[in-house]
Amino acid sequence: MNKLTQKNIDQYLDGKQLDQEQKERVVMAITYLLYQRNQNVIKAENESDEDKLKQFLRSIAEYDQLIEDKIALIINGKNVETYDF
Repeated sequence: MNKLTQKNIDQYLDGKQLDQEQKERVVMAITYLLYQRNQNVIKAENESDEDKLKQFLRSIAEYDQLIEDKIALIINGKNVETYDF
């Protein structure tokens, strides 16, 4: 199993060509998802039950995909729901 690590926004943006407005939209769109993903990493690191660990790993992968999908939509100029602070 790969070592679980928390991620930050910059790790998702590496290699992507975004202008300042797109970066701002990405931050607003993925911040909460990223927080939820990282909370699952913390829970998975402390989980001893193999079945629950698998659930956390699936959830982390799903959050990664959701985040990548939102970034792709923003890059393609689509309107994406954002999180209001």
